[in-house]
Amino acid sequence: MAQNVVYADLKFAEGSPSTVPDEDDCPYENVVPGPVTAVPSPEHSPRRRHVPKALLPASLVLLLMLLVTIVALGACYWQVTRSLQETSRDHEAEQGRLSQELSAREQSLEQAQLELAWARAELQRAWREGNISQRELETLDTELGHVKGVLGKTQKEMQEVQGKLNNSESAVSSLRACVNTECCPSGWVLYRSRCLFISVQKMSWQNSINDCKQKSAQLLI
Repeated sequence: MAQNVVYADLKFAEGSPSTVPDEDDCPYENVVPGPVTAVPSPEHSPRRRHVPKALLPASLVLLLMLLVTIVALGACYWQVTRSLQETSRDHEAEQGRLSQELSAREQSLEQAQLELAWARAELQRAWREGNISQRELETLDTELGHVKGVLGKTQKEMQEVQGKLNNSESAVSSLRACVNTECCPSGWVLYRSRCLFISVQKMSWQNSINDCKQKSAQLLI
């Protein structure tokens, strides 16, 4: 639509206008319409930015510093990653060693528990045997007291026998006073204040003892 616009040049006369206007003095001049170039609006006209030449080296330096920083950060990251990997391997190795030590400690603890249980069983067995020994000792003490009582009775009987023996000795001593054969029974011989019976029969030792008992005598040894 801008190409269809017709522009006209306006001419103003310096003097008074004549009644019949001349063709040259016509205020309107026809202009042949032609292609009209559209003038761009100042708002839409492109603006060329001119970068200062002093800013380029600073940008290059800044870019170089940024590149160096990135490389340094990459190296630091690689070192930290490597250190973390080594630390992780060391941690795994330490964890494995601690696991082995823990397993060994658990095994030793189980062995100690078994030994403790065995010691408790042995202690209980010894305690039972000790109680049995104590009861046996008490039984032996009771038997010893009984034996002491029997021994006391035996001593009393021995004293009684000793008294009887003394009486017998007194009787024998009274018989020693006998000087004739009438003190001994018939067939007996007085020898050293004792009446002896000399048998002419050959007998065994046991038969001789039995024969002496029948005669209320004792076999001479």
